[in-house]
Amino acid sequence: MNSSPIDLPSVLERVDNDQDFLESLLDLYQEDFVEKYDRLKTAVFAKDFAAIQEIGHSLKGASANLSLLPLQELCLRLERAGREQDSRSAEEALPLIEEEFNRLKEYRAARRKE
Repeated sequence: MNSSPIDLPSVLERVDNDQDFLESLLDLYQEDFVEKYDRLKTAVFAKDFAAIQEIGHSLKGASANLSLLPLQELCLRLERAGREQDSRSAEEALPLIEEEFNRLKEYRAARRKE
């Protein structure tokens, strides 16, 4: 996934081009992501498919609202793995989701330096 982690024009349009508000939303997203990702790892290890599906769905929605398209796609995959009780797919999605989240953090850090 080499594209930007965020569809910036799309999300800026939705927040009336308010960069500060967008940054606040992304801060909240990051805090929420960290908490849910910890729960997700536990759920995947325990094969708690209902929790995997619920957390995947929640992260998918938050990612879509912020135009975080790669994360949205990965969370959809996770949600599907929970629904289909596919532990292998859920396990495979975990490092990809973490990698994409880290890419978002790096992208934000680079933008702040500009």
